[in-house]
Amino acid sequence: MIAVIADDLTGAAEIGGLALKYDLKIELTTTTADLNSTADLLIICTDTRSMSKHEALKVTEEITAALIKLKPKFIFKKIDSVLRGHIVDEVEIHIKQLGVSKALIVPANPQFGRIIKQGHYYIDDLPIHLTSFAHDPEFPMASHQVHNMLRVDEAKVHLKNHTDELPETGFIVGNCENKDDLKAWVNKLDKGTLLVGGVGIFAVLLESLGLEKQVSSYKNTNQTEYLKLFVCGSTQDNSRQLIRRIAEINGPVAYMPIEIVALAKNGAYLFDNWADEIVSLLKIYKSAIVAIDESSTNNFEVTAADLRDKKAKVVEKVFHKIAINELLIEGGATAAAIINRLNFSKFSPVEELGPGVIKMKVDGVDDLFLTVKPGSYQWPANTWSF
Repeated sequence: MIAVIADDLTGAAEIGGLALKYDLKIELTTTTADLNSTADLLIICTDTRSMSKHEALKVTEEITAALIKLKPKFIFKKIDSVLRGHIVDEVEIHIKQLGVSKALIVPANPQFGRIIKQGHYYIDDLPIHLTSFAHDPEFPMASHQVHNMLRVDEAKVHLKNHTDELPETGFIVGNCENKDDLKAWVNKLDKGTLLVGGVGIFAVLLESLGLEKQVSSYKNTNQTEYLKLFVCGSTQDNSRQLIRRIAEINGPVAYMPIEIVALAKNGAYLFDNWADEIVSLLKIYKSAIVAIDESSTNNFEVTAADLRDKKAKVVEKVFHKIAINELLIEGGATAAAIINRLNFSKFSPVEELGPGVIKMKVDGVDDLFLTVKPGSYQWPANTWSF
């Protein structure tokens, strides 16, 4: 068994989507490790990226302890490719519990222009603190120096090239500019090293294992009455502009009412009214988009977590009013809030619709699929068909 501990749902799904090309039994869960699991690839989504540090470390310790009992052949720690989250603190716990001496952290994903060069992070040749990630509501990037992005002192991590001699202990962050660099880092792994990184290096890791390829047997059936509910939780400008253009032509966009944005508690009738609006759009268009107009939040003290919870609440109400066939969610933290509200915990990846856009069957629920993607990735044209 290969085990993956992912700190958010979109990252967990992306790992599952990558593995679809191989003859593997894939299981994705948001609960602790099932000791009876027969999966070849077990992906555990902890959602620790959206937790407080104290809560994240508690969950990390519990999940790691449970996973050890399964005795997987290999454990991979999936983190955000742009280093958001409580990465070093969580990895410190993994190192201690797994009994390894060091962690190799390679978050770069050259396929998407995300590289680390001489300890500095770039996206499409632009320093990350000059991109929209500078305005992330929970982990804003004020620097493109990797140790600052990890929120640790420079002495805490060893920045290395794959040609360097590596220290025997500690945290090693690998400079990485292309796929050949990723391959070189995978070749430096040993039993005393925990591999930590993004989807780029995990893809190379799977390639290196010589696994048998498989032809996808999944068939996409687009039924006339197939209802799609999109929930957009990204703060990325391109996502917001995409939704705004649809709203401007009177497309099926249901923005969070300003009364709910400002709401501190109660207000059940407001959520019922919003849910009714969404249901009406679904009946007319067969699709609807739930989103937040950023201008509506300007005059209120609201947190990203509060807004996620409000979106999750209205989605739950929509599910009680009408049968949804596909729930498509942008943003890992938003996705986690919604599936927790709906009590969905196990998923089977069935199709990679586009880079990082993964469609999964919701286990135990007939005729329901969950599709998720990171906020900074694009919806494929045939999926975002408004």
